[in-house]
Amino acid sequence: MRPIVLLIGYLLLLSRPAWPQSAPDRRPALVTVSGGLNAYAGFYAADGIAARNQASPFGLSGAVTVALPGGISLPFSAVLGNQGSSFRQPFNQFGVSPTYKWATVHAGYRNVSFSPFTLAGHTFLGGGVELNPGKFRLGAVYGRFNKAISSNLAEPDIIPAYQRTGYAVKVGYGKPGNYVDLILLRAKDDSASIAAESQSLTQTVVPAENLVVGLTTRLLILKHLTVELDGAVSAYTRDVRATLVSTEGSNPVTRFFGRLFTPRLSTQLTQATQAAVGYRGGNAGIKLQYKRIDPNFQTMGAYYFQSDIESYAIAPNLTLLDGKLRLSGSYGIQFDNLAGNKSARTGRKIGSLVVSYNPATAFGVDVQLSNYGISQQAGLRPLIDTLRLAQNNLSATVNGRYTLQKDDVMQVFTLTTTYQKLSDLNANTASQTENTNTNLNLGYFYQQTTTGWGINGMLSYTQTQLPIAVGDTNQTVRFFGPTLGATQAFFDKKLTTSATASYLVNQQAGLTGKVLTVTANAGYQVAKRQTISLSANYLNANTGIQSQTFNELRANLGYGISF
Repeated sequence: MRPIVLLIGYLLLLSRPAWPQSAPDRRPALVTVSGGLNAYAGFYAADGIAARNQASPFGLSGAVTVALPGGISLPFSAVLGNQGSSFRQPFNQFGVSPTYKWATVHAGYRNVSFSPFTLAGHTFLGGGVELNPGKFRLGAVYGRFNKAISSNLAEPDIIPAYQRTGYAVKVGYGKPGNYVDLILLRAKDDSASIAAESQSLTQTVVPAENLVVGLTTRLLILKHLTVELDGAVSAYTRDVRATLVSTEGSNPVTRFFGRLFTPRLSTQLTQATQAAVGYRGGNAGIKLQYKRIDPNFQTMGAYYFQSDIESYAIAPNLTLLDGKLRLSGSYGIQFDNLAGNKSARTGRKIGSLVVSYNPATAFGVDVQLSNYGISQQAGLRPLIDTLRLAQNNLSATVNGRYTLQKDDVMQVFTLTTTYQKLSDLNANTASQTENTNTNLNLGYFYQQTTTGWGINGMLSYTQTQLPIAVGDTNQTVRFFGPTLGATQAFFDKKLTTSATASYLVNQQAGLTGKVLTVTANAGYQVAKRQTISLSANYLNANTGIQSQTFNELRANLGYGISF
């Protein structure tokens, strides 16, 4: 209760004018409030299935946003009705990050990123500062990264967690897009933060400690050449109760960081690196990328990392015909089992190509191709052919468009087709995994910009070849049908109306299903910030089986006001 009272007092203090009320020079309000309120009542009926909604739904919903100085925003929302009620406010995890010139201060619940492999967006409760005077780049944060959670015999499903506290420091030089930063992060669990009985309920949760030192840089060399590098070394102790390891006779660097971190038998030292070199000329460019993340690499400044991977990639791009033709692509390989301790090694090959051709403003076509391959090699043990993973996924999409623009009338024709094929290179498993999917959409859109009158239509067809064998052939599933729609505005566009109807046919396993959907909407602007809306939806579904045919009708009348 006390935080809410203090907040109200703070709002009143900020909104109180600090000058005479009669002063002709009015300053803008320090606090602004915006939002809206909506009320609705509806009707629902179903035939052939159990009701999926209440017969007469109604409710009231509202959203309010309070904007404070320094870019602070406080959103509130509430829903009340016979379908459920809820209230949301930001004070359970409230934080601010006001900025003044080159200084930013963090307080409360915040998530800050210094580099991808050190402090990378993990939420903490605490404070921090980021300073960028001139070309200097300084930052520091401190706070609680995890809250202590205790479990008991009455609630055995709760997984206990230790309270984790940490800090991160950044020192760098440069400007955005051309800088070098050095980052240090240290975090540790408090082994006394949860009760002893919580520790005895599970042996999988142990207090841990982490020290990460990272380097991140973005450099612009010779105007056209860019270099990107993100690297980090992480010392992660999985159990701070493990036996100590002596650092006598070690090098000076180890002794220096030993003052911040205590090595133990459960400590693991890992590294992560990603780098890229790119060149961009007038009409062409190329980028070379490399990534390596050791097995079990972890940092307490991030939630998740895909570890045990190494990858290489090349990504060229080219622009021709005065910008009318653009080509870009990439090709890369990736593999795991860097330590050689897995039963098998998995390799991936990823290639993509994007072609965009726009010879005129009225016509354009885009082509996207991608090929994803995955295969396995023997690791610690030889692979069994019947279980070996070797697949290839090919995907191709072609999107064409033609536009006719005359005064207040616009017409657009679209044609989109997509082809996807999963090929299994292992003959022993191909019959259970291979599948092919083809999709085709033909669309037409007509719009009068002055009257608000418009129509649209689309024909769609989808065919999927499934790996479920039916006799000697695979099962084929088809979806096809038209969609028609129209819009119209009345009374100087105060009243807007729209209607859409679609008819979809589904064919599979010798059965033919049909789905008819009709939707109508209308909205009328009563005043500048007030609207009345009416919507109706009808659904008729027939799966091809007599007992699985049903109808649904929904309608809603609503009123909304904004401020």
